[in-house]
Amino acid sequence: MNICGILVHAHPEGFDAVRERLLGIAGVEVHGISEEGRAVVTLEEDDEDRLAESMLAIQKLEGVLSASLIYHHNEDDN
Repeated sequence: MNICGILVHAHPEGFDAVRERLLGIAGVEVHGISEEGRAVVTLEEDDEDRLAESMLAIQKLEGVLSASLIYHHNEDDN
């Protein structure tokens, strides 16, 4: 299981729509949104290729100004 912490920045006035788009990506949870339009997002994924695709999808979402990987942890399911 891969667990990633991602800092997502978007315009504050449009963050509700960005949040909904983020939640449309499998394995994504949105935590704590600031008044400036920054949010902590976690992404959990078993498959590393799908993890990379999901991270790229977050960066390319309409309304996202930036998405930065802050934390990554990988642990075996055994």
